[in-house]
Amino acid sequence: MDTNGAPVRLNAFSWYGAESKDFVVAGLETADLTSTVQAIKGLGFNTVRLPWSNEMLESNPVVDSSKLTANPGLQGQNALSVFDTVIGALTNAGIMVVLDNHNSNAEWCCGDDGNTLWYNSAYPESNWLSDWEAMTARYQGNPMVIGADLRNEPRVNATWGGNASTDWRAAAQRGGNAVLAVNPNLLIFVEGVNYSLDFSGAANNPVQLNVSGRLVYSPHDYSYDYNNVSSYNDYANQINSRWGYLVTSSNPQPVWMSEFGTCNTSPSCVASTSSRDNGLWFNYLTTYLQQHSIGWSYWAINGTQSTGSGRTYGAAESYGVLNTLWNGSASTALTGRLGTMISASPGFSLFSAGSMQIASAGHSGTTTVAIVPLNGFTGTINLSCAVSNSTASVDLPACTLPPTVSITSADATSVTVNLATTATNGKQGTPLMRRAGGAVIMALIFGFLLVPRLRHRAFYVLLLPSVLLLTGMGGCDSGSNGSAGTSVGTYAVTVSATSGTTSSNVQFNALVQ
Repeated sequence: MDTNGAPVRLNAFSWYGAESKDFVVAGLETADLTSTVQAIKGLGFNTVRLPWSNEMLESNPVVDSSKLTANPGLQGQNALSVFDTVIGALTNAGIMVVLDNHNSNAEWCCGDDGNTLWYNSAYPESNWLSDWEAMTARYQGNPMVIGADLRNEPRVNATWGGNASTDWRAAAQRGGNAVLAVNPNLLIFVEGVNYSLDFSGAANNPVQLNVSGRLVYSPHDYSYDYNNVSSYNDYANQINSRWGYLVTSSNPQPVWMSEFGTCNTSPSCVASTSSRDNGLWFNYLTTYLQQHSIGWSYWAINGTQSTGSGRTYGAAESYGVLNTLWNGSASTALTGRLGTMISASPGFSLFSAGSMQIASAGHSGTTTVAIVPLNGFTGTINLSCAVSNSTASVDLPACTLPPTVSITSADATSVTVNLATTATNGKQGTPLMRRAGGAVIMALIFGFLLVPRLRHRAFYVLLLPSVLLLTGMGGCDSGSNGSAGTSVGTYAVTVSATSGTTSSNVQFNALVQ
């Protein structure tokens, strides 16, 4: 909430590099700081999550001049001085800052790297607490520095409760209270265990701080955290026990998704119907965030990489929002999707439960389509359905579904889609009979013309019944009585939804066997 009590959604990004051995945010070797901030501002973000390490704070080395090539005025300065300048440029542009204690030692996260807990032998808990107090005091006079992300991704041996040496929940309380003792106005972001995927322990053992109204739980979510996600409802069910319950329960808690990201190398990274692509998961996650009006921070804004294990300094950041020149978008598909999340306009998305299989022509099949309201949408939605096939033009399956659905809450609503196929008519054998009858008649006529002795009254007696019988056989196959039936094959089914000027659609395949 702002000072007037109005809700503020944090649409953020992470800008990494200062937590690494470079001791400075990436990109200052490529682009002027002011121009980079303006490029960020132009994309609509209102917040930055800014990682730092205990080593950066405590050692405060002079930043290597090669990391500041495009910003000569910063050359020769210490890490904290450059950090101050970056924060000043962001907040002067109206972009809020969340300080993120990413690791103890300056390096690229993550794994079992000696930074799995909030402390290690080189930087014990006492350092972690005093360093947070120092960082809080350093920016206390800047009201645009709004929060403290206490520790990035406690993992491996971190627990929620249990042994004091690994109990992250108890440590988060100590760290949060240390920050609030210096600046009680800051938000305290607490990540979960297991790379911030798991908040199940918070259900019965929540974090409790000395200042109320400051706690925000802060999960992370990436495509590689899932072995298989078959549908939107399946995704929502999988995350419910991890952290989704914090949002959907009868006692919802403040939640900010402080990390999620996808590749920028293909449109399928952003939207896809295939489980092989990041886009399937990305669409599910971003829809979930919009459905429940959850603030977020995308990883990362970076156009290029910083120094670190498995990294190549200056190489393109394949998860980055900005291009390698740091002056524009790396992927219009990605910035477009993030833009719809930033605008937060009420709307809805549609998701199918998957492809449909129909045993054979003449049978029917059903599936469901989930309608997910976004950003507080309520109202009546009109529904329609269309079926197409690139080769078949007749006897297409008939698609039916409810004509309207009423949305009154943030809950997803499922509608049933029915597909009815046409059976092959049993009289379809008559064309063969017609052809056979015609052949017999022609043979009789030729016989009459070519064999003089058959030109006798008796011939007409024989010919007339034959003509009547065989033409009658052919007449059984009139266009009104026969049907080829629905062909075997795959049909594209499109369900469309509209409400005023808002629209959405989803397509799935139906296989008629």
